[in-house]
This record gives sequence, C-alpha cells and structure tokens, in this order.
Amino acid sequence: MDTKLERAKRKRVERDEECSDDNSEQKPLCKYGEKCYQKNSYHLKKFRHPHRDRDVKPEEDLHQEPDKSGENLPFSSGLTDIKEREKVDSGSNPLLITEHENDYPGNKGNGNEWPPSPLDAKENIKQKYLVEMPDDFYQFWAFCQSIRQQNTSELFKDSLGLKLVGPFELLDQNGKEGKPKDKSDSPLTQWRFYYDPPEFQTVMVGDLNEGYHIGYFRDAPNEMPAFVGSNTESEGCVLTPMSENLFSALSQVISLSMKRVDPFKKSQLMIIKKQLDDWASKTGILIEPQSQILKKRKKEMVAKTFYECGIVVPVDKKTSVGYRKIPETSANIKKICKKIVESPNLSEQEKNSDTLQELVTYVQYANDESDYGMGLELGLDLLAFGGEVFHPTILHLLGVAYELLERKEFFVILKAHLNNRRRLATTNT
Repeated sequence: MDTKLERAKRKRVERDEECSDDNSEQKPLCKYGEKCYQKNSYHLKKFRHPHRDRDVKPEEDLHQEPDKSGENLPFSSGLTDIKEREKVDSGSNPLLITEHENDYPGNKGNGNEWPPSPLDAKENIKQKYLVEMPDDFYQFWAFCQSIRQQNTSELFKDSLGLKLVGPFELLDQNGKEGKPKDKSDSPLTQWRFYYDPPEFQTVMVGDLNEGYHIGYFRDAPNEMPAFVGSNTESEGCVLTPMSENLFSALSQVISLSMKRVDPFKKSQLMIIKKQLDDWASKTGILIEPQSQILKKRKKEMVAKTFYECGIVVPVDKKTSVGYRKIPETSANIKKICKKIVESPNLSEQEKNSDTLQELVTYVQYANDESDYGMGLELGLDLLAFGGEVFHPTILHLLGVAYELLERKEFFVILKAHLNNRRRLATTNT
C-alpha cells in the first residue's frame, strides 16, 4: 500500500512531465532570468528557463528531491559550526535574499561605526529595522514626551516596570550625536529575545528576570503591524495578541497592575490611565478590549503555529492554493523535536531526524504547488521550539518561504538573530 510520501512523489513526477512540453521555445522568458529557482508547475509551464536547460544534464532530474544525507537539503546536528551550515544551506538554495541582505545598511559601516543616520526619524527607523512604524508608535512617543521630556524611555519604569526600547531608543537619539556603536549592538538583535520570530519587534521591556516584553507583530515587512503582543521568555514561545495599538496595550497593562498594587500606587496608575485615555480620544485612537483583537486574529490566520498567534498568507478562495496543512499534529511535531534535541549522540540524532526530514520534503512539494504557508508554519514551529540543532533547517524553510512570499526582510532579521541567538531573561526556563 502506498504511503503518503510515495503518492506525493509520484504526483510530483507526473506534474514535472507535464511541464516539459514540446513548445517550450514559444514560452515567454522568465523575468527573473538565471536567478529564478521556482519549482511550482504553473510557473515552469508558463515561462521559459534557458539556463536550466544549459546547466542541467539530460539525465538529471531538475526536481530531484533532497536526500536523507543532507546533500541537497541540510539537516545537521548542531555540533558543526553554524557558519559552515549556513554556507551549505545557501549553496543548495540560491536565494535572492542574499542580495537583499548585503543591502542592509548595518553591514556597511567602517570598523565599529554604523553608517550616518538619516535626519528623518521615520527613514532612520526603516533603515535600521527594515520596516516602517505605524502612526500609533509616533503618537505614543509624543504622548510620553508630553509628560516627560528628559529620560522619556523610562517614563513607566517606576509605575509599571516598563522601559521603552528598540525603535523608541532610536527615535530618542535621532538628530543627536552619539558614540559609535559596536556591531554587536545591531538594532536587528539588540532587544530580540530567544523565541522572537522575525515578525515580532520589541518596543517595551518589563521584568528582565522573566524576559517580559511587548512589541509589534506583522505578517509582512511591507505591511503595518497586525497587532501589539507580548511574550515572557522564561515561560516559553507563546506570543499573546493584546491590541491593535500601543495605547490599548498599555491600558491593559495598567488595568491588570491596578488589581495587585497598594492604594497609593493605584492612584498613580489611575492618573496615567486618564492621561492615556484622554490623549487617545483626542487623536482618534481606539482603546478596545483584548477579546476583539483575539477574535479578529483567529479569523485571519491560516495556522496557529507553536506561537499560537497564527500566520497569515495569501490563499486563493476558489482553489485554496496558498496553504496546506502539515501532515502531522502539533503535538507529534513537538515530540519529534524533543527526541532530536535530547538525542544522546550524533547517530541517534540523525536517526531521530528522519521523520522531520520527511516533513521538510512535504514542504518542498507544497512549495512546488504554490502552497507556501506550509514551509512558513514548519519553519516558525522549529524556531519556536528552540535548539541550535534546528538552525540550518529553519534557515532553509523560512528562507524559501520568505522569498516566495516576498518577505525577504524577515530573512535578514532571521539570520542576524540565529547568529546571535541568546536568552535575555536572567532566569533560565
């Protein structure tokens, strides 16, 4: 009896045969030229790729599947240096992303000095973080400065234990002359906690003993954030949607804090909350309950992921092309990952990796048929689970997914994160 994998392989062979018709010379040239690496049947059938005919030997299968040895699709133990594994990954996947990564301004400084920052605050943030900030971000900063001009980032430190960080720090420094920054202080990694996906960007931190932080989550780098969420590193990977803007998020934090503080501090929080509500009302920013954003997010997401806040990818309503489920439950994927991480030696680790490798192969089939969401989901699941052993596979899965979904900036953030992945919480999980 055929297994799911065997049926998928047979379907793929049949599809590839359909793509190689006799009228290939009449097809229009692919606009990506020699940089194109797409494998989905629709693309191959519609466009001509002369460089593939020139580079691939007749007896070679253009769509040769990755083998278990990792020659075509790396999966290694984590005992090898991560730099070497990335070289293997990039060699087997000629992603256009590497060109975008080289354009990141942070890679062009001299010595330990970052390139000059644009005077325009918005452009400065976009240059350093590769994304644009929403209007409520700037309104929130204006609100904070209306209360305190000096040390604005620590406005809520005494009352709520929160500090404004990341883009807020850059906003505070904009136009000021500062000391040259060391490369390790890259904005892409400075406040990036262990489990944070590239989609999440920290703007406030709380108790660093626990690694509590608040930030924006966006589904695509060229879109405004889908929500403001929070994570506590010491408790795991789960990202909790809070609101659509920072005013509403802070209002929630204040309301929770008021339930567990003494009367004197409660009165201080009430003053801050009134100031917050008044500013939001004046500027037309809605302060809504968390339940509404959770309900809205649930409708939009195509898969939950280990982060539990979900992913959103384009899906054709008629054909359902865009996402397909991973042929394994989340609970079983976690068991697979646990076995790999806890393997006593390299031999056992490679043996325990076979099931995961099979899932990676399914992702490749899904990508061929334009169901790019599967690779995004599995890649984020591995990132959320944690473990350096998964880094090469994460780079492969998310590298391809971000390229196909036109979210290349996320891959730049991902590589920076994995090259400097660390726990910022001072208490271990």
